[in-house]
Amino acid sequence: MNGLDTGKIKNISFRIKTKDGNFAKPVSATYDWSYLSNNGLFDATNNSIQVPIFGLYSDYLNELTIDIQYIDDSIYSFQKMIPAATYVDSAGIYDNVGISIKPTVTPSYSYFYLKGALKSPIIMDVDGEVRWDADIKRVSSSSAFIKNAFWTGTIKGKATAIDVLSLYGKADVLHINGTVMGSDAYFHHNIDFGKQGMLIELDGTTDGTLKIESFLIEIDGSGNVIKEWDLGKIFSEYMVQEGDDPSNFVRNGADWFHINAATYDPADDTLLISSRENFVVKLDYNTGKIIWLLGDETKHWYSYPSLQKLALSLSSGQVPIGQHAVSITKEGKLMLFNNGRRSFNNPSGTPAGIDLATSQATIFDIDSQNRTGQMIWSFDDGIYSDICSSIYQDQLSAQGDFLINYAVADNRTRVIIQGINQDQQKLFEFSYPNPAPCATSWNAIQIPLENIHFQ
Repeated sequence: MNGLDTGKIKNISFRIKTKDGNFAKPVSATYDWSYLSNNGLFDATNNSIQVPIFGLYSDYLNELTIDIQYIDDSIYSFQKMIPAATYVDSAGIYDNVGISIKPTVTPSYSYFYLKGALKSPIIMDVDGEVRWDADIKRVSSSSAFIKNAFWTGTIKGKATAIDVLSLYGKADVLHINGTVMGSDAYFHHNIDFGKQGMLIELDGTTDGTLKIESFLIEIDGSGNVIKEWDLGKIFSEYMVQEGDDPSNFVRNGADWFHINAATYDPADDTLLISSRENFVVKLDYNTGKIIWLLGDETKHWYSYPSLQKLALSLSSGQVPIGQHAVSITKEGKLMLFNNGRRSFNNPSGTPAGIDLATSQATIFDIDSQNRTGQMIWSFDDGIYSDICSSIYQDQLSAQGDFLINYAVADNRTRVIIQGINQDQQKLFEFSYPNPAPCATSWNAIQIPLENIHFQ
């Protein structure tokens, strides 16, 4: 845009009108003037402004409203029609959605993104339309949407860093500073929100010892380490103190723990960590003290008296088995995807636990002081998804609808994505082919593409 009185602009926003018959809210973004001028989007020499547009409908003449708000709060608006070409996915997957249930109302969220092993995250809407694809071939399992950009951790063989990609293509790199992990460290599984920053999961060497999927770190927005938790050290020290020999439980160099998600619980300043091989563990954030364990008591871990005494007593419902995607609901409860898959890496000759016939999305109410709990909500659609997968609640609305991602349905050949409400009504259901386990979408989470603010 040219010829504007740029000295008086407060912000510029765009809104993409929803297709007739669709239910996703309009994609909308606002750019504060300070953001435009500080991020190379204002050319002072030519007095021209670039306003990046994203989220267009594929193969469609998109109707946009552009609002220019001035410092006196007056607004100048105009409409613009922008045609978009047909979306063709370079991976041959995401332009082949199967829609089995279309929405009839707008859920509490309108957009979500898929993380997988084929390319950078994919943003879809609740009508089954792909609305954003950066088309970068890479593993994006370790991704999160933070400050209007995707943070994606590097994989094995690359420098330990986070690639940052904004919704309009601006790229940056965050290096991880201050970790005790060696230069061989790399990301796996999730990036989750922590107490002050982001919780990341790294494999690598510390003090000459290889730590596989048993090390959690919190970093700030610049990549600086805030705090680290060595789960092997925490469990070994506790078990020795209690008179147990941990050598056949904590096995450095082996995938004995398999952390795949973690979340911070502000109610009591703790961490909830998912160990796929064993249980969900609650740790004191500051001290690392183990508060309780919740998992399949037919597995190897329960053979240790020191761990038995930390096990929750569940009065109702199915304990987590091979779970993923631990999080805290809007009501402060523990939510997770209960895959129902026994241990993969327990020591030879020890019990691996049981398998469930179907996978469940569940919510637990836990009394940490008394180490008791109960399952208070469960959704079982008769689908078995033994690895990966997720359930997350929309945290930005009072209604708080859920998004479920069955990453390996139908013998690991298909991804099924469902929106459901708290009454367990299906709001939509899509599916995609899965060329390899967890490749298309290892998990999925909501994103507020209807209310993006660059500031």
